[in-house]
Amino acid sequence: MQYNQLYRHIIDILTKAGIDSPAFDAMCLFENQFNMNRHSLIMQGDKEAPEKESEHLIQLANKRATGYPLQYLIGKWDFMDCEFFVGDGVLIPREDTSVVVQLCIDKIKAIYGEKPQLKILDLCAGSGAISIALAKEFSESDITALELSDKAMKYLAKNILHNKCDNVKAVYGDVFKSYTDFAEDFDVIISNPPYIISDEIKTLQTEVQHEPVMALDGGTDGYDFYRAIIKHWSKKLKENGLLVFELGEGQYDTVKELMQDCGFTNIQCAYDIQETKRGISGIKSIE
Repeated sequence: MQYNQLYRHIIDILTKAGIDSPAFDAMCLFENQFNMNRHSLIMQGDKEAPEKESEHLIQLANKRATGYPLQYLIGKWDFMDCEFFVGDGVLIPREDTSVVVQLCIDKIKAIYGEKPQLKILDLCAGSGAISIALAKEFSESDITALELSDKAMKYLAKNILHNKCDNVKAVYGDVFKSYTDFAEDFDVIISNPPYIISDEIKTLQTEVQHEPVMALDGGTDGYDFYRAIIKHWSKKLKENGLLVFELGEGQYDTVKELMQDCGFTNIQCAYDIQETKRGISGIKSIE
């Protein structure tokens, strides 16, 4: 089978399965399998594709057709100009989270300047997308990435090494308990916590349901992690320290109230491309 015939076959498999972006997904799988981009395919499309690799690609396409995440099939994904290894057991970095990271970057620069030496804590770090993006931006700061999942920790450690971020330290810990394990205080705490209501997880897209439940489930009302972090971890913030969260749709007002009740001021939000209030930040007031 020629490369261009194989490419069209992959698109056909994904289209019949109802995949939202069959051409994009097919090209991603094609690049991953043959290291060929769209230009290469145009120039070499009439050449015969290796049979063994072609069969493997078709197997991947059939698995993608079941709703299995494209990112897991490829094994890596880009986020804010960094490459992250991903797979079963770790949350896939999403563009929505870049809104939250950018909010954090902007607030840090406004408060501390362009090249601060800070102690930053990333709770529920997962793949390390937030930690590593901040580490690249603030190379003179120290970032602690807290994660509970054994599977996610393997990806976190691998991604720190892959992105050459010596200023990021992966720490195993539980958001609901580990606040007692830290003696030092932090200038910044940031988190993309699980925020999906427990009963709504089964209604999510098929792709999302392949991701780890513990990275999605925010409790009966979706706010379990926000309450715990605001109540316990804010005590680990220095005076005038910065707290930043990613939010689910419609969660801004409640999280803002939780933060205000705990004494946070100067609360601001950041919008994603859908005009959803995706990020929130606040300053710990002087007690």
